[in-house]
Order: sequence, then C-alpha cells, then structure tokens
Amino acid sequence: MNKLKTKLLLATFLVAIAIAICTVNAKAQTDVDINATNASNLTVTFDIESGTLTVIHTGKDTTFWHPGQIGEVNQFDAAGDFEGTYIGQTSGPYGGLFSRVNAESDSWASFWAQDWQHFNVLSGNHIYNTDGYFAAWASGDPAEMNMKFVGSMYVWSEATNPYYEPCLLGSSIGKHAVVTQSGVLEGDLLLAVSTTGFATLQNSNIWGWGISEGGSAYTNYGGGTRSVSATGNGIYQQNGYGKDHLRFNGLEFPSGGYVSLTGYFIGGISGTYDMEGD
Repeated sequence: MNKLKTKLLLATFLVAIAIAICTVNAKAQTDVDINATNASNLTVTFDIESGTLTVIHTGKDTTFWHPGQIGEVNQFDAAGDFEGTYIGQTSGPYGGLFSRVNAESDSWASFWAQDWQHFNVLSGNHIYNTDGYFAAWASGDPAEMNMKFVGSMYVWSEATNPYYEPCLLGSSIGKHAVVTQSGVLEGDLLLAVSTTGFATLQNSNIWGWGISEGGSAYTNYGGGTRSVSATGNGIYQQNGYGKDHLRFNGLEFPSGGYVSLTGYFIGGISGTYDMEGD
C-alpha cells in the first residue's frame, strides 16, 4: 500500500432523480470526497488508515411547491484513522433527509457532522423564513459518533443511533444548534467539553436536540434528560441565547437572554443539562 497520502476524488454524484441508489466503499490511506444530490439510498462504508473523508448529501424538493430547491443538506467529515458507515436517504418529497453515521477511531480520529435546514422548502407551503443549522463533533483516541439526523416538514431532530451506543465520545466533543428567521438570530445553543480523559454526551431516550420551523432550537426534543460526563481534567462550556425566550438548566428568561457558563474540572464531571432558545 502506498504510504504517501494521495488525493482521490472517489465519486461525485449529481443524481437528478429520487430513485437513485449509490453504494461506495472507501478504504486505505487516502482522501475521499463524495457529493450526492437526491440519492434515495446513499451508503458509504469506510475504513481509512490515514486520511480524510467528506460526504455531502443534498435533498431537493420534487413537488410543485419549490421544485429543485434545497430542503436539507447533511455533511459528514472525518480525519485520521477510522472506520464506519454513513447511510443517507431522502425523507419525503420536500427535500428532507434521513441520515445516519456510525464511526469509530482505530487510533486518533476526528468526526464532524453538520446539517442545514430550510423550512420554507421542507414544510411545503409554510413561509416562516426559518433556517436551521446543527453541528456535532468528537475527536480523540478513542473517538466515536453514533447519530442520526431526521428532517421532516416542521421539525428537524437528531438522535443517538443505536440508542445503546454513545452518541459522542472523545477527548473533545460538542453540539451546536442555530435557528434564524428572515436572517435574524432566534436561538443559539452550544455545549462543548475538552478533557485530558474522555467525555460523552448521552440521551435518556433515543432523541436529542431539535430545531422547529417556528424558530426554536432546543436540546430536549422528545422529552427525557440529556447528560454529559467526562473523566480527567478539562473545560466545560455551555452557551444559550434566545431572542424572545431562553431556558437554561431550569432557569427561565421569559423575554429572552444569553447565558455563558464555563467550568474547569479536575477528576471528571457529570450531570444533566437543558436549553431552549427562541
């Protein structure tokens, strides 16, 4: 095997019809870029010893409401020594996606998932001019990401997939959700942990964070609790912003507000958190 890292444009898929099916196997020491549009079934199985992987899946409206316009984009980036599977599907005719990623490091690796939602398109005929953004990341040795991202007409959400695996695991992990209406920031939530040990984010049920077409971002879609834990020494960061309303770890800001919490821990940390901004 050539030990020089090479640049390989493995595939660029511009699939115009929703019945398209694409299966890709990525292996060895390489950099891989995959770009798919409206692929009803996109499966990428990867085992990369030293390199990078980028998968971009785009959903477009196939109805008369917003023909050809983008409803959702899901992107997964990885670097280092890692293996796993990315599966993407279209979710309905309005440009929504159903994306799943299960990735783990063989030594050091970093994983980064992002999702963009355009609810004018996703909803069919609702015009609230709401756009959402979500990111999740995990890096370290070991590192894991086990998540799914579900776009629907009025609510977008992420979840642990499967529920019994760690949602995120690594020495640096985090989640970030942003929602805007007509370009105005409505809610902005962030939680991040960096430690000399390893940290995890978990949900008491399968669902995690969510974004709604009404202009809300929240950490507790589907109810239950959200927990964070870490070993070692490190930094805990939690930020919450709501233009008209903010809930932050049980505190209510009925007219909006912003909270930034930074904690420095020795010997680990554990507990629950709860945020909503709109």
